[in-house]
Amino acid sequence: MDNYQIIHFNHPLKLKELSFLDIGKGVEAIDESKSTGQFKSNFQSNILPQLKKVLKMAKEDQFPIIYFSIPFLEALKKEDNNTLLEITKAVNKGKIQVIGSCYFHSFSYLCSPILFRKEAELYLKGLQNFFDPRPGLFINTACLYDDTVAEIISSMGYQAIIATANPWHLAGKHSGQVYRSNTKKKFNVLLSNGDGPDDFQISLINAYGSAYEANLIDDKLGNSHQMQELFMHQSEEEHSVYAVSLPLSSPSWQHKIPDYTNNPLQKALLKQISNLVKEHASKLKEEDLKLLMLLVQPDHLLQVNQTTKEEGYNNFISSMNWITDISLRNRN
Repeated sequence: MDNYQIIHFNHPLKLKELSFLDIGKGVEAIDESKSTGQFKSNFQSNILPQLKKVLKMAKEDQFPIIYFSIPFLEALKKEDNNTLLEITKAVNKGKIQVIGSCYFHSFSYLCSPILFRKEAELYLKGLQNFFDPRPGLFINTACLYDDTVAEIISSMGYQAIIATANPWHLAGKHSGQVYRSNTKKKFNVLLSNGDGPDDFQISLINAYGSAYEANLIDDKLGNSHQMQELFMHQSEEEHSVYAVSLPLSSPSWQHKIPDYTNNPLQKALLKQISNLVKEHASKLKEEDLKLLMLLVQPDHLLQVNQTTKEEGYNNFISSMNWITDISLRNRN
């Protein structure tokens, strides 16, 4: 059996609550104290051992495949720059394969394809501050995939995308096969672990700050081929089309997509962000876009839904105040 694992390192950022009276007063959105404190408290016991395991795999030519969110890399630079330098050296030598994704590991696609593209572009831009190689593969947050995601990512210069396998869309076939996306441009799709067993598996691992159920890195798992090479072993004629009209997420993600979208407050929040991006897409500054992406971090969306009724409502009101703050800045 061929086994690959995509290991995720993320640093979820906490947002300050914004009251109606503070709109327009230039309040910093990120709660640095809470965000930094959470990273520091988990670093020695959780984060560092996982990073050491990845570095060990790199030294043993196991070519681990890693997603680092930009906030994670920034936090690591402040907390332990020596470990970051080791990782940078391994990435630049090709010992660690970095996979492309979203800047904040957010659900920007759930509210706006425009915002999603911006976040994917910002990720590539931010990655240049840490590593030389540009990633050739892409995986969305929660392995979220549909035809529109493939269309956007294929236009950004990626070689291929990791997608969720679903037997209904595969006419009974299972994961681990190369397909062609249902897009104008020919674009490769490699399917992650889906709803059934196969002789090929891509496991999605939460090393820190993500929401995949598996959190144990298999440091004995190595492959003779880097994942990009999988797309070169078959001719284009062998690739069937994988058509997905509605978003699919990984079954190994802890929550279903409706947990982030179906609550009336969540729907209102996502709609307001979508409308704001449509109206001001060309005018929004990078910092405004980043704040909108932070508002659709998985943890933040869950706070609107799965906390107590009062807490969820307060989180919603604060989020709407941040949207109003951005909107007022961009009306002139």
